[in-house]
Amino acid sequence: MTKDASKGSILVICAHSDDQIIGAGGAIAKYVKEGFEVHTVILSFGEGVKPHLRRDVISRTRVKEAQKADKIIGGSGVVFLGLKEFHFEDDFEKRGMAQNFIKIVEKLKPVKIFTHSSDDAHPDHRATLRLVLKAYKKVKLKSDLYTFEVWNLLNIKKRSKPKLVIDTSDTFKIKIKALKAFKSQIDLSNFYNYFVLNNFLFFLIYARDTLNGIKHNIKYAEVFYKMR
Repeated sequence: MTKDASKGSILVICAHSDDQIIGAGGAIAKYVKEGFEVHTVILSFGEGVKPHLRRDVISRTRVKEAQKADKIIGGSGVVFLGLKEFHFEDDFEKRGMAQNFIKIVEKLKPVKIFTHSSDDAHPDHRATLRLVLKAYKKVKLKSDLYTFEVWNLLNIKKRSKPKLVIDTSDTFKIKIKALKAFKSQIDLSNFYNYFVLNNFLFFLIYARDTLNGIKHNIKYAEVFYKMR
């Protein structure tokens, strides 16, 4: 798909390198099939996953995994900002990254933006949304802004809010394949990580996308809530 033939750009902004696949992988793959360019901005390298390894080692690994996953879903590239986990907003301000962040958004002129939910349990996910909302206001964007879930099975709080339902029945397998690219998340030497956290993650994805599908009379679905 050439740039001239593209239907437009879609921007996904997330905290960690697998969040975009967990929350919106099926939708991203579907939008790519429909002719959109999907770009991803990831705020951290996620080095906290392997605290016993050097930052530069795990960073390189996570970048490669994210690029591989992006290729699987057909994305148009991944940009890492390298913010410090659990200190996103302070690090963002201290390093003066607002202007560069805004330039990325202005350059892409996205027709849609997808980012984290305000109800997510992870503080980095909520901080990501706050940074996105600030940039949205600063640039005076008109793009539709949607949020996705990562660690919530269902979001009861938002059931009355405007939502976007994407039928991912034909791209769900692509999503799962892309998620498996993040091998550094799976620690074979750690029983709890491998057999509990990893299996729970895949269970959560299957359960959520299946329940969303049942609710909307399709096999699999991803649901996004409109913020702007």
